[in-house]
Amino acid sequence: MPRIVADIVDGYIFRKVNARVQFLLLLRRADAALGNTWQSIHEKIEPGETALEAAERAVLANTGLTITEAYSADYINQVYDHLRDTIILAPVFAFAVPPRAQIHLSEAHVDSAWCEREEATARLLWSGQR
Repeated sequence: MPRIVADIVDGYIFRKVNARVQFLLLLRRADAALGNTWQSIHEKIEPGETALEAAERAVLANTGLTITEAYSADYINQVYDHLRDTIILAPVFAFAVPPRAQIHLSEAHVDSAWCEREEATARLLWSGQR
């Protein structure tokens, strides 16, 4: 029987430019797990860390961006991990960043794109991310 855990967090970074909202997507390295896919932020929650702290840490580590506002998205992403026979419940957060902030990608990513909602949902692989 699969076990149920809540040890992963999802984060969506956005900015407002000319009254329009754009979401930041990151392209995974080709040689990484799930390579060449566009994603938001996904991070393991470390012991003693809250879900929000893990998500904020992941934003900084993966993009170098400074968060100006943080929101609970009032959504729990559900994923089945077949390698661990585990159902993962991931709290989802949204993070505002300054409109002209410079992105500094981590080694896990090779590209980034600011996308409006329609383009972002078209690029994301899983329905739970849309």
